[in-house]
Amino acid sequence: MDSFNAITVAIFLPFIFAGLVPVMEKILKQRVGWFAAATALTSFILIGMAAPEVLEEGHIVQGTISWIPSAGVNFSIYADGLAMLIGFIASGIGVLIMSYSNGYMSQKEDLKRYYQYLLLFMGSMIGMVFSANTIQLFIFWELTSITSFMLIGYWRHKPESIYGATKSLLITAAGGLAMLAGFLLLRSITGSFDLAEILSDPQIIHAIKEHELFLITLILILIGAAAKSAQGPFYIWLPNAMEAPTPVSAFLHSATMVKAGIYLVARIHPIFSGTDAWFILVSGIGILTMLVAGFLAFRQTDIKGILAYSTISQLAYMMTMYGYTTHHEPGIGVAAATFHLLNHATFKACLFLVAGIVAHEAATRDIRKLGGLRREMPITFIVASIAALAMAGVPPLNGFLSKEMFYESSLEMGHLLGGAFTFIIPACAVLGGVFTFAYSIKLIDGIFLGERSKEHLPEHIHEPPLTMLIPPAFLAGLVILFGVVPSLPIHHIIEPTVSGILLETAHLHVKLWHGFTTSLMMTIVTFILGILIYTKYDRIADWQNSFNAKFPWISVNYYYDNAVDSAKDRAFKFSSFTQPGNIKNYINAMLLLMIALVAVPVIILATNIIPSTLNFSIPPYEAILLILLVVAALAAAVLPKYLPAIIALSALGYGVSLLFIYLKAPDLALTQVLVETLSTIIFLLAITKIPQKYKEKISTSVLIRDVTISLAVATSVFVVLLNATQGIVPPFESLSHYFIENSLPLAGGHNIVNVIIVDFRGYDTLGEISVLCLAALGVYNLIHSRGEEQ
Repeated sequence: MDSFNAITVAIFLPFIFAGLVPVMEKILKQRVGWFAAATALTSFILIGMAAPEVLEEGHIVQGTISWIPSAGVNFSIYADGLAMLIGFIASGIGVLIMSYSNGYMSQKEDLKRYYQYLLLFMGSMIGMVFSANTIQLFIFWELTSITSFMLIGYWRHKPESIYGATKSLLITAAGGLAMLAGFLLLRSITGSFDLAEILSDPQIIHAIKEHELFLITLILILIGAAAKSAQGPFYIWLPNAMEAPTPVSAFLHSATMVKAGIYLVARIHPIFSGTDAWFILVSGIGILTMLVAGFLAFRQTDIKGILAYSTISQLAYMMTMYGYTTHHEPGIGVAAATFHLLNHATFKACLFLVAGIVAHEAATRDIRKLGGLRREMPITFIVASIAALAMAGVPPLNGFLSKEMFYESSLEMGHLLGGAFTFIIPACAVLGGVFTFAYSIKLIDGIFLGERSKEHLPEHIHEPPLTMLIPPAFLAGLVILFGVVPSLPIHHIIEPTVSGILLETAHLHVKLWHGFTTSLMMTIVTFILGILIYTKYDRIADWQNSFNAKFPWISVNYYYDNAVDSAKDRAFKFSSFTQPGNIKNYINAMLLLMIALVAVPVIILATNIIPSTLNFSIPPYEAILLILLVVAALAAAVLPKYLPAIIALSALGYGVSLLFIYLKAPDLALTQVLVETLSTIIFLLAITKIPQKYKEKISTSVLIRDVTISLAVATSVFVVLLNATQGIVPPFESLSHYFIENSLPLAGGHNIVNVIIVDFRGYDTLGEISVLCLAALGVYNLIHSRGEEQ
């Protein structure tokens, strides 16, 4: 199997096998999780089949299957180092998560639904990262939002789960729509939805950066990325998403989905980086989010709450580094961000799985009730310590290496900008590291060290089964391996990934000991300040809680809850205003809209509203017919009873049919006669059951309003018709030439009206016929049901 086919199968295999889960559940029972894990492993192997070509030989695997070629939308694969990295993370972590779930999920749970959702999510994630077409990427992107919604809301009986799932969907899906708008603007600039085509052409990239739509396109796409990766004001959905089962949090909210936004930033990096807007927006959002989320982590008492805010902060690390850019050096922090992306997936997924173990064994995640678990759970304690210390940036673990690279790139960025930025940017990096160090130590100290009150916990706490212990232990092993032997991930994964992002070959030199460098001094300062901050940890948390109680409006959640909670009332008020129930208001609204749509352009575009070349000489019989039509129309409007008014209206319709005959359109005249006859019969049937005289009293003000609107509409139509007789108003062109020229060659018909109705407007006509059929059925049923009642 070639690389393109292997990746295509890896994308769709989880979708196909998700449909087989109910069948396998009947065979394997509660062990159905192993089937899901085997599916993830198969996808991992399939992606691995393309690895030699991409990661070793440096080729980019591409391929296209025609989908909607007329719209430029195709199923396209673009497999470079970046796509391979995220693809391996999604499928590899998927294997561990689904294996772990065999021990974590109770046999009483709806396991079919759980594993189906997981597989659908994994397929969506893999499909997204290998997408070369932006519309295809958007579809998989939104699929991850939908499957994430189902997973977060897995426990449907818990209001917190429903709240978290809804919040997640509203924010991430709305961000995805903004991203789609950005992709459409990108298409308008480049003329293509194909990312591979854009990335391969420097002239197109240059044209994008010089285009007047550059900034708005960048902002829209970044909104999607920030919403997905919980950056900036969009961070509020991630803490509430922790109501999902812990393996889901480990999969979605540490290793994969939250990295989709980071992936998108890395993917568009060659297109938009090297500009001031990129640096300000991407790094600006990253730095602010890193500091705010790191600080807010202090007041969390739930283990997953701490991990949620730490994830937001760590993602902000990557966002900041990908944003480091200047016109001459657009890729300053790319290597550091990419290495941290890999490292974060290992130690954060490990910590989430440990949180699941603690909650599973101790029946609580409240860090205030825990402590001293190192005695009952020594192996879990070691595994958790490795992951937490890696997150804190302690050597020789992998987090230390990527943090050092973060500090180095911050120093370089500050130096290149000069002035106050020389100190501000490195200082912000260190402050982010200090917060990270403090909450990392809190996790270990709060759960495993010290003593605890036993009144809140089970009497017998012990290590989890191997099914739950091996996955986090394996990840902890990777944390050590990537830290002690960094050349292994650097040469085989990170360098090809960085080359894919920068579109040039990258060679990195990463090792544990570089001597007493400035970045190492920053690390030492980080540890010292981190220990000092940790001694004030509880006081900082208390101050945050007190501040939040006094000023609840200084919170994004305050405005989100206010908007969502009041949405129903506001929608009711809006609908009450726009749909009051009186049919007169609807008709008035439509007529006023018609005036705006028809009359205003005519008034603006027409040089003379009343054409000077009108021909008033008409034959006597034509003038008589027009007078009769006018009289019938006036009679229909002013007669005081229904029956005479309907007769006048019918006379008007039959008069119009006479006009069609005079204008040599017998088919239209026949249609008009048939419709007029049918409508007259229906009207007559209806009015036999209602009073024959109008009972509604119309006030003078309403009468004046209605007459004014009627005159405005009549005047607008009159002006349009006068101008229409003189030709189409510039700059518009008549459509009649197109139909005259193409009726015969395209549709094979000489009767242009018939060709328009049957061929050019075929679907429209079909829709009209369907509506008429449904209306006729409705009328028949009404008459029939009334007959039954009688």
